[in-house]
Amino acid sequence: MRLKYYTLPLDPDLLMQKKEHPGCSLKQSVGHHLHLIITTAFGEMQSDVDFGNSIWDHDFDNLTARTRQQEWMKESLLQAIRKHEKRLDAIKVDVLVKQEEVNALSTERRVKKRLDINISARLTATSEDITFRDSFFVSPLSYS
Repeated sequence: MRLKYYTLPLDPDLLMQKKEHPGCSLKQSVGHHLHLIITTAFGEMQSDVDFGNSIWDHDFDNLTARTRQQEWMKESLLQAIRKHEKRLDAIKVDVLVKQEEVNALSTERRVKKRLDINISARLTATSEDITFRDSFFVSPLSYS
């Protein structure tokens, strides 16, 4: 029997109408789940308060050294992925924290903290190597 994986976010209207929900491949399903793990803070999911990671604990931390922040985030993500994504092994996580200027509506120069996350692992079912990349802005606006 072939397993079916569903795209995220789930569409509850389709489920309530008993219509077919869009499916995806194993690699896409793992990618969706990794994105969910990365973007969820501890305690945010009521059914499992241990789901998520501590990136969001450092969201407003502008005092800690960037390398230390990267190591904390990397370790938290690695633990979260090992715990919640059992379809992977040989997991490696890299986190890069950068300051990047963003275009604002006003003429003021604004800088935000950007996270570049790179995850490499192996699918346990197929022994296939996969790479997942995600990047997003966190933190309050900073002024230069």
